[in-house]
Order: sequence, then structure tokens, then C-alpha cells
Amino acid sequence: MEIPLSSRQLNAGMLRIAVPHVTPDSNNQQVMALFSEHKTLIGLPVLENSRPLGMINRHIFLSQMSRPFFHELYDQKSCIAFMDKTPLIVEASAGLEYLAERVIETGDKAVTEGFILTDEGHYLGIGLGIDLIKTVSDLQAKQHFQIMQSIEYARVIQESMLSRSRQGIEESLKEWCLYWQPRDCVGGDIYAFQRDENGWLVVIADCTGHGVPGAFMTFIFASALEKALSLAPANEPERLLAIVNRHIKQTLSQLHPSADLNQSNDGCDAIAVYADSVNAQLIWANARMHAFMLGAEDEEVSMLESDRKGLGYTDTPADQQWRRYQRPLQAGDQVMVVTDGVTDQIGGERSIMFGKKRIQSLILQNRTLPMSALSGALLEGLQAWQGKEASRDDMTWFGFRW
Repeated sequence: MEIPLSSRQLNAGMLRIAVPHVTPDSNNQQVMALFSEHKTLIGLPVLENSRPLGMINRHIFLSQMSRPFFHELYDQKSCIAFMDKTPLIVEASAGLEYLAERVIETGDKAVTEGFILTDEGHYLGIGLGIDLIKTVSDLQAKQHFQIMQSIEYARVIQESMLSRSRQGIEESLKEWCLYWQPRDCVGGDIYAFQRDENGWLVVIADCTGHGVPGAFMTFIFASALEKALSLAPANEPERLLAIVNRHIKQTLSQLHPSADLNQSNDGCDAIAVYADSVNAQLIWANARMHAFMLGAEDEEVSMLESDRKGLGYTDTPADQQWRRYQRPLQAGDQVMVVTDGVTDQIGGERSIMFGKKRIQSLILQNRTLPMSALSGALLEGLQAWQGKEASRDDMTWFGFRW
């Protein structure tokens, strides 16, 4: 029974119920009278000098006393004959976490019969196992609600962080598409867009993890990219990736000589693409990202070259250099970048990955469509492939036609 961290300041005393009690001098006829008077009483504490000796369980007591001749034999005898001598006794000041651990150790008895609460050993009342379960459940529900509120706010922050880039794409490009879908409320995929006097830069990254851990990494990546853009021009994507790599490793304390390399192996796959409008050139540096290109005169979809090192990972040197690739752009050329949440999605009759070839085929089949419609065709094909399979990862793609 796990107790939320926020409830550790709460104690067992909050579950206290005031109930009648008896002493060793009380007989079983008096116990029967109390159980008859208090219909909801499941346990009757037995005290001596205000200190608990044991507990009489209602169900056990009534079952025994209903047997033939038991009234005649036991009515006038001490109530300790039917007393449990080892009830769970807990100080009212004990935290709920400690109480829950003791209830688990005691087993079903403490849940069904309840437990005795004391103050420095003196009787205060009893607590019910069902009330403990309900209290813990309510606390967990409140904590879950607070966590979900925090995650929802993180989603707002993440989407706000991305909105400026999306607005820049809308204002700068005519033929483009962008799909960003976290597996959970927030995700580990991120995109960024920046325009300069000679063209524009787009960066797509797939950070380790999804959900909250992935979102944390996107914030680290965004900070790293902002720093990189202050140190290197947009048309040098290979320098941008190198700076981002070092910044991530520095943020995750991987550059310190005493760093524990087994502690964090987080980073991202990323591609930085610069479209040089003046010279009609596509310039990029690629750290393990899937990127496709279909030239206006081509009969098949090719892959943009990529290097095998990701950014920020422990096996990526701090001074790693990514290669600079470039090729001329002609009117009608199409480029599509996708994260591995798309290619690795399980589906189909054999429950295998969607893969790169299906993306290439979809791009080729829909090459004449506007980019927004091509994106729709890709999404439709992916969803048909996925079927009822759950999404494995965040999914992002960005495409444009020159």
C-alpha cells in the first residue's frame, strides 16, 4: 500500500473512531449487550488502566456465542476468553505510511478487525482498515490529479515553445506539412524553425523517452539549440549539432571527469536542415534521423545521408563532429523528415514495424498531391497499419516542396 509523499505529514490519529470499551472485569453478557447496542461495531477494545490488552472481534464473538450452551457456559465469564491478545496497536502520532506498512505486515486481520490507536500507550480509540484504504485512495487520487494538472500545464508550456516555430513555418513556406503527436500528454519530439536573410533552418529532434522524461529532454534540447544559434550561423548545421551535443552532455554532467557514465545515457537523434534560397542548395547535418528526398525528376525516393552518432549520449564524444552534406534544389523537389516513432510503429497482419520502405512508397504514390494532402495520406496509411496496436513512441514528421 503505497502512500503519496505529500501525505507523510498526516498521521494515524486522523482515522480515530471513539467506541465503547470493556475491561478484563467485564463479562461476555456485557460484551453481547454492547454489540447488540452498537450494530456497526466490528471490534471492542479491552483495556486495563487505560492501556489496551486486546480486541474482541464482533464476528468471531457472535459466532462462538451462538453455539449450543455457550451462553450458559460463558455469559458470566471474563470477556478475555474471546479476546485477541495480539491486535495491531499503533500510536496516533505515527504517519500513515508507517501505519500502512504495519497493516500489510499484520495481514487481513488489521483490515477486517481494525486496529487500536494510543497516545503514549494510553488508549484513544480504534481505526478501521477500510478507512485507511479509503484515505490512502483519496490521497492517491488527489496526488494523481495534481500530477495530471502539472503534466497538462507542461503540455501547454511545450506547445507554446513549439508554436513560434510553427508560426514561422506558416509565414515562410508555401508547400509544407507538419505532424507532431506525442504518445502521451507531453513528448520527447521537438522541432524548431528559424529564418534568415538567405533562407531558413528547420531542426527536428527525437529525444530519449516519451511522456514527462522525454519532455524534460526537449527543454534541454531547446536551450542547447538556442545557445548554438547564438554561436553559429543557421547555414552551418554541422556546427549547430556539435554545439548542441556538448551542451546536452554538460547539462547532464557527462563532461565532469568523475561523472558516472552508467547514471544517464540520454540524448537525441536530430537533423538540422538549411534551405539556401539564394543558391538553391539543401544543406544538412544528420544524427541518425530518417530523412527522405524525392527529386522532381527522380523515379524513386532516396534517403538523405546520416552520421551514426546521436547527440548527448555517453558514447558520443564531447568534441564529435558531424559531416556537412549538401545538394542542389530544383523546383518540385520534396523532402520529408520523420522520427522513429513512425518507422518503428508495430502493425499489419504480422505485427511488424511500419518501416522506411512504406514511407518511401507513400511519398512516391502521392508525389503530385499538395504537401498537406501527402501528410494526410501518410497519416491514413500509418493508422491503417497500426490498427488497434498502441502507439509505441511519439510521432513527428515535417515535409516541404521546393
